Order: sequence, then structure tokens, then C-alpha cells
Amino acid sequence: MPDQPITLTLTVPPELVEQLAQRITQLLREQPRDPAEAGPWLDVDGACAYLGFSRDRLYKLTAARAIPCRKKAGGQGLYFHRDELDAWMEAAYPRLDRLG
Repeated sequence: MPDQPITLTLTVPPELVEQLAQRITQLLREQPRDPAEAGPWLDVDGACAYLGFSRDRLYKLTAARAIPCRKKAGGQGLYFHRDELDAWMEAAYPRLDRLG
């Protein structure tokens, strides 16, 4: 039997739609609009997004002490400073064009 598209109709109460809209608005207001407003420090997820790396790749680099990062003494969680990541990228990934 060939795959047939399934049509689903869902009725959502207006109160639920309003609650969702209010929650989305609240979450958007809590997020910094400009990455510079977020401050210079990034957690692992922020550093992955900033560098375009997977978590696995970033963790391998930190384990090898190949990328600048900070960890609270005796604590959990890694933090990365944007300026240090920028400098590391410049050194680790030199430009290949003639402008560099």
C-alpha cells in the first residue's frame, strides 16, 4: 500500500493560544537582542554555536587542552571567553586568501 498523506485537524482553545503567545513573548524579551549584550563569557552550548563546532569536537579540544577555556576550581562546567576564542581561531585557522 503506498504511503498516503494523513490529514489531522486540531482544535486549540483560544485561551491556550493566548497563553502560548504570552510565554513566547516573555522568552523573547529575556533573551539578549545583541550577542554583545550577553557578555563575553560562553558556556559549552554558546561556544559551540559561536564557533560552529559540535559538542563532541569542543569537548575533545578542551580535553586535549588545545582551546582556551575556564573551569571553576573543583567545579563543574566549562566557560569560554569570546576574545580568547577569537584569538585562538585566528591562530588555529589562518586565512588562506591573500588578504591575510
